Amino acid sequence: MLPVYSGTGAAMSRKKKSFTDLLEGSSYRWPKKGDRLLRSASDWDRAVEFSGDEIARHVHIWNGYLRAGAALIDACEEDPHDRHFLVYPILFNYRHGLELAMKWIILRYGRSAGVSAEEIAHHGLWKLWQLARKTIVSIGGEDDALPVVEQITKDFHELDQNALAFRYSQDRNGALIALPDTMIDLQNLREVMEAVGNFFDGADGQLDDLISAAGF
Repeated sequence: MLPVYSGTGAAMSRKKKSFTDLLEGSSYRWPKKGDRLLRSASDWDRAVEFSGDEIARHVHIWNGYLRAGAALIDACEEDPHDRHFLVYPILFNYRHGLELAMKWIILRYGRSAGVSAEEIAHHGLWKLWQLARKTIVSIGGEDDALPVVEQITKDFHELDQNALAFRYSQDRNGALIALPDTMIDLQNLREVMEAVGNFFDGADGQLDDLISAAGF
């Protein structure tokens, strides 16, 4: 255990105290013997389990990241100081949710539009959007929301082309990653990404219905 030295003035006591000793009686959580990452539980109302179904798990992850972004914005509303720390995971969650939404469309329906699933083994949002858009338009036709979602995807792509900007402060060369120096409206971000999530939910339902009706 790491020692802590105590004393008053210039006289320093050599008596060692561990962090555990110093924290005794406080509510500050410290690692303790027996701690394990994943502990089994039987309380259905509080426990959770991973989905064993490939389709369900993709949907849970996709929607989970989008919901996590919104939940973190709620946390900023409760404690505004948190926004300086949480803006990065907020944007990463939304970015990753968007990436998974586009990959879902391509994986599920791309074959019917001549789009190969082999083309999505990367994190490039703009390339993914081109494939997802082709899939949506080829099967379901044009929609007024398409150019809006396209612009939002482009915004995200320009912010973070390599899925690094919201996870690290530096790029692979050790330079600070450039991000906008303007204030960001978190509530607007939440509303816009809620709409984007609804768009992909709607596209998923439409494409599924059309392909089922066509007998593919």
